[in-house]
Amino acid sequence: MSIGRRAFCLGLGSAAAWCAGRRCFAQEADGAAVFLPADMDPAGGYTVKPPAQFLFTDFRHIDPGDLNWLSPEGAALPVAGPPDPPVPAVASLGLVARGIRLVAQRAGKEGPVDGLPGRVLHDGGLYRSWSLQTNYPAGGNLGSYSNAPAESLTVQYSESNDGYAWSGREVCRVPVQGVTGIDGDFVFIDPHGPAEERYKCIYNARVLSAPGALWSQYEKVHPRHRDIRLSADYIYCLFGMTSPDGVNWTPIPEPLLIHKGDTDNTVYYDDWLGKYVLYTRLYSMQRRMVARAESDDFRHWTPVEPVVWPNLEDPPSYDVYTNGRTCYPGLPEHHLMFPFYYRRYTQTSEVHLLSSIDGSHWDRVPGGPVIEPGDPGDWDGEFIVAGKGLVPLGTDRIAIPYSGSTHPHKYPRWPGVIYHAAGWASWPSGRLSALVAGEEGEFCTFGVEVTGAELKVNANIRRAGELRVGLRGVEGRTAGDCDPLTGNETAHTITWRGSSSLGIEPGQRVCLHFRLRSAELFGFSWA
Repeated sequence: MSIGRRAFCLGLGSAAAWCAGRRCFAQEADGAAVFLPADMDPAGGYTVKPPAQFLFTDFRHIDPGDLNWLSPEGAALPVAGPPDPPVPAVASLGLVARGIRLVAQRAGKEGPVDGLPGRVLHDGGLYRSWSLQTNYPAGGNLGSYSNAPAESLTVQYSESNDGYAWSGREVCRVPVQGVTGIDGDFVFIDPHGPAEERYKCIYNARVLSAPGALWSQYEKVHPRHRDIRLSADYIYCLFGMTSPDGVNWTPIPEPLLIHKGDTDNTVYYDDWLGKYVLYTRLYSMQRRMVARAESDDFRHWTPVEPVVWPNLEDPPSYDVYTNGRTCYPGLPEHHLMFPFYYRRYTQTSEVHLLSSIDGSHWDRVPGGPVIEPGDPGDWDGEFIVAGKGLVPLGTDRIAIPYSGSTHPHKYPRWPGVIYHAAGWASWPSGRLSALVAGEEGEFCTFGVEVTGAELKVNANIRRAGELRVGLRGVEGRTAGDCDPLTGNETAHTITWRGSSSLGIEPGQRVCLHFRLRSAELFGFSWA
């Protein structure tokens, strides 16, 4: 959904803005009044309901503001139809967002954690994970490098109550025929599909039987969607399986997509789009990058479209190796990625945080890597890979699994030479990224619905700094009335002259006015 710029709750300069009832009222400088329907996200993004918390992983909640041009007497001057005779125009700054920048936060690391899978779901209070093991004829198992035809797939399932003590078992064996080099498997729970297909799996495999016919189809795909590694004699496809319970699996006979999605694939159902979305790997310009495709039914997919690749500020030896796509727990509109960027020069890696409002257009959150290799000799000292699934860990953290090794990526992988292990990368709840004001900063939010009796702020304010919040248009609740905050808490209670009462009823919409000095603001919520 989208909404015109003038429908935003502005609160700029001479423009008066406030929220009334369940509609956000904005009076522009030209006197026009517009209303924002309560069920619309002013950022134009997807929100199922008023979110439990508002995070700053991007600028979606921030009104950019604008200058207003006034006469020397303070009257608003229109863009067209200047007064006669002309008068000097004076700039009024108003509440233009200023003095803040978005900074990704570095994760804390712990591990190794014995048995921790690389892909984790938090479902029904349990940590759950599925993976595939390929069964080859004796002597034919070289993992994803195998050329021998695979005989079957074994679905393995693991679970944990706390994310640390894991138990696993084999749950199903699925026959396969005419394929090899299987990897890039991913299992997800589909809230949209029929009951017999509640669980879905996707995996990558090389097709050994009749690759020429598949190549004839692939040649019809536009070159910008093709992987340069494929040829008439070397064809890979993405295949699928479904299950009603995560235990009994049925293969989908036909390939889902002619594509070499080796190493890393992620699929989920996007409620806003009403489609299945795939993130996979594309090899183009001799570089790895992240690509995306969509499907209405999980069986038929659009061609892959590159969406994330090294930008021009990166070294030319960079690859974006994996996608690590996930969302913030309980906030599906906050699309996130934890891809690892591969440094060819040293064959090491680092993990960055990317965010998106729509899942199609991605930005790397400034601030540098969020996960880096450990010291030389550590279990994760050379090469690290972020896993799948940002999940709550304990009562006050969010975390994602990651794996590490003691040697560079292409180092000979002989038994007993390289040590691989997995651990957790974690952040305090809500603190993936922050709006940072090194000195003074100020901004307003778009109109947001009030769903509680108090306002809580997740922030770290230095001793020399402060943070104030005002509710635009609510008497006695301006930023000037706010009791200044200091300290480091995930849930500061905002008060105005000693009172935490909002002065506005739940269900109404309001624009928040933040003033920061030497502070880091991670988000806010109603309580």
